[in-house]
Amino acid sequence: FGRFLLEGRALPSLRGLPALLNDSPALVTRRASAGKVALLVAALRKAGVDSVASLRRHWAEVDDKFLLAVLKQWTKKEKADDVKKMWIATVRENITIWKGTQ
Repeated sequence: FGRFLLEGRALPSLRGLPALLNDSPALVTRRASAGKVALLVAALRKAGVDSVASLRRHWAEVDDKFLLAVLKQWTKKEKADDVKKMWIATVRENITIWKGTQ
């Protein structure tokens, strides 16, 4: 799920995210992984997030800043503001979607 999230395949509003990252999201599923992969996977596992629905629920009910700090590890420094704006808009959109399904 983490790879699809970073690839912009899990949420349409993040389709432009891969161009702003300092590494390929494919790194998540490689055998020898980087520390930032471990941080992403650990955060998702600890929160019980393994799907778009569970991510929306977590953002809406627990922490609307969930994964933002982890995402900074993946972001090109010069694109940090762009990523933050995209991420905040995505979280807001998905909280609205979650509330509409409840």
